[in-house]
Amino acid sequence: MLFEYTYKISNRKFKTSKAKAVMLAKKMLPEYVFDMAKMENNPITFPEVQTLMDGVTIGGHKINDVEQVLNIKDAWHCILSDVEDKTFFVAKSYFHKINKIIARNEAIYAGIFRNGSVGIAGTSNYKSPNFENLEKIFTFELPTVMVDFHPVEQAIRLFLWGSLNQFYWDGNKRTARLIANGILLDAGIGVLNIGTTDILEFNTLMVNFYDTLNADEIVKFLAEKAIITLSE
Repeated sequence: MLFEYTYKISNRKFKTSKAKAVMLAKKMLPEYVFDMAKMENNPITFPEVQTLMDGVTIGGHKINDVEQVLNIKDAWHCILSDVEDKTFFVAKSYFHKINKIIARNEAIYAGIFRNGSVGIAGTSNYKSPNFENLEKIFTFELPTVMVDFHPVEQAIRLFLWGSLNQFYWDGNKRTARLIANGILLDAGIGVLNIGTTDILEFNTLMVNFYDTLNADEIVKFLAEKAIITLSE
């Protein structure tokens, strides 16, 4: 399922360096993992995320919350490693690969398209596509999502498209966001990250996007607040 927007993503010049983009992402990874977990209402604190990423266990939390943080960390490591090794690519098999990591022990089935219906909390009108159409939607719409756009626009479009279609039982936004980050890192631009102070605004705009299929406001938000470039 595609969507519309009239907002013009800036054509400004970006400093590009794949090596520097990957290096900075690695440096900031605890923050990015924490922010992504917080988007899922995960109660684990930033110092605890740092501890987990250092390979040290923590107590006082549900196993599911700890596993979710570790899955996000592992999925980020996979993206970064594949970008460095020049094996990152945007295709169904890669979506499956990332979802299998990100939704491990969380989804009914991880790493394969859902075979049933899913809902989106907070929406009043939107219904995700019938699971029987997911293969066709992915095959025919992905080229339109990606074709001839600047990598920043590709990343934003792919993230929204993956979130909208809900290809998987769980982890859809996380999966699409990580692959969007692969696009940005592979282009040497930076990352897409929603900080904790922007979560409420992001969630509000996403609900409006689901209900109207008008992406103007969420595209503007992502372009202006969520793309972290090398110069920032």
